[in-house]
Amino acid sequence: MTSTLFRLQSNKFSTDNIQATLVCSKCAEVFSKEFPLDLEGQTIEFKCPVCSSAGETDLPYKSPEERDNLELDLDLVEDEEENSGEEFEESY
Repeated sequence: MTSTLFRLQSNKFSTDNIQATLVCSKCAEVFSKEFPLDLEGQTIEFKCPVCSSAGETDLPYKSPEERDNLELDLDLVEDEEENSGEEFEESY
């Protein structure tokens, strides 16, 4: 059983992962860690990179606004990729 909890200080969602800033309850050090987006909303166990004590944290869910913004960003990237391909073809 893990006795150390990592408190989530802040988080940011990207298209591939969750970037979390955490605080170790044992050594009180602040550190950043990235988790795969598939782990959203789950309790994760890992070791503190500073004091090596085993602990766990609950990863957050994306808010509806974050989901909408991420989908809009993905749509913009796809549109840019399609347009850049057409420009490339036209130049040759």
